[in-house]
Amino acid sequence: MDIRIICVGDELLSGDTVNTNLAFLGDRLAQIGLAISEEHCVPDSEEAILRALSLCRGADLVFVMGGLGPTRDDLTRPTVAKFLGRNLSLDADVRAGIQAYLGLRARTLPSDALDIQSQVPAGATVIPNRNGTAPGLLLQEDSSRWILLPGPPREMGPMVDNEVVPMLRQQAADWDAVTLHVCCRPESRVEKTVHEVLGDKHGLHLAFCIKHDNIMVRVSKRRSDGNSGELPAAVAALRRTFGGLLLPDDCPSAAAYLGRLLRERGLVMATAESCTGGGIAAALTEIPGSSEWFAGAVVTYANEWKTRLLGVPAETIAKHGAVSEETVQAMLNGLVANYDVPVGIAVSGIAGPGGGTAEKPVGTVVVGAIGPGWREVRSMHFNGLRDTVRMRSANAGMNLLIEHLLENNSAG
Repeated sequence: MDIRIICVGDELLSGDTVNTNLAFLGDRLAQIGLAISEEHCVPDSEEAILRALSLCRGADLVFVMGGLGPTRDDLTRPTVAKFLGRNLSLDADVRAGIQAYLGLRARTLPSDALDIQSQVPAGATVIPNRNGTAPGLLLQEDSSRWILLPGPPREMGPMVDNEVVPMLRQQAADWDAVTLHVCCRPESRVEKTVHEVLGDKHGLHLAFCIKHDNIMVRVSKRRSDGNSGELPAAVAALRRTFGGLLLPDDCPSAAAYLGRLLRERGLVMATAESCTGGGIAAALTEIPGSSEWFAGAVVTYANEWKTRLLGVPAETIAKHGAVSEETVQAMLNGLVANYDVPVGIAVSGIAGPGGGTAEKPVGTVVVGAIGPGWREVRSMHFNGLRDTVRMRSANAGMNLLIEHLLENNSAG
């Protein structure tokens, strides 16, 4: 299918808002074997929207996201209607649905604000929005379908998952696809291993990308190429090869996988964090039930706190620096000794943009992990802006602990 995306909103072009909707929709379509052909990002301008719509005419499917709100600069609905030659009319059922969603708040809104979002182009099918006021719309024009979705991710996401994907799944392209996530290994090593395992299988299509420092491997095959057993055989071979390094299908993140490993082994962990500022703890406590295996975090950003709360000798910091293997070793020592946990992660680094030196440039990070009978501390370097360095440092710490739990199969 030729699928094109139009993202509408001044905020997307000014940098005020990151366009996460495109990545989300691309991921959901890929899961059912579909791919986006092209994307256009335009401001809240009728002229710009019309230009993008013209560029997408003739595609099998066009998503238009954003610009469905109740204000006068929300132009998607009337502009698409104008482009397709459809009249707009107020849909009483849509208006009643919006009022029901808003409840008492509906009384405080101007009547014309409700009317704007209740307008439906002739012949359109309404896609319900259970998390907001702007309904989605589906329009058919010759062989093309146009799907209009609201811009807020908390509204758009559930609509795609609950309404759009089920509708498209039956008409998905002639592809089967399986996605695997490999932790604790760099992308180049994962790619080399995959090619060594699968060899030269021309019917298989491979794609690799990094997602939260874990490597996504997508293996796909066109059904019409025949040999229906080739894809399952390839996936089985990869599962045997990577083994425990594969995130389980029901573990969407390294944090969830780490929690499972700790729970299975009856272990409890804690973290000692500097440059990540509690980022590892935040990722772990997002997992339901994490209180079973996560005790807490000590965020020791200042050197004095490393000494006071973790017992890191001041002379160690003075001699080697806060970002050093010696300091992280001492952070691990203090974590397990002072807080009575058998397993832990410690991290210290220079996230930037300042603070780097010739010997220790911005992006220098030291991570350590400890468990029953083992420990390891590694020095690393991450490129990118401050938030990227912090995120990758947190993921590196979790991956290091996962790697050793798998190797040692430690039990409490």
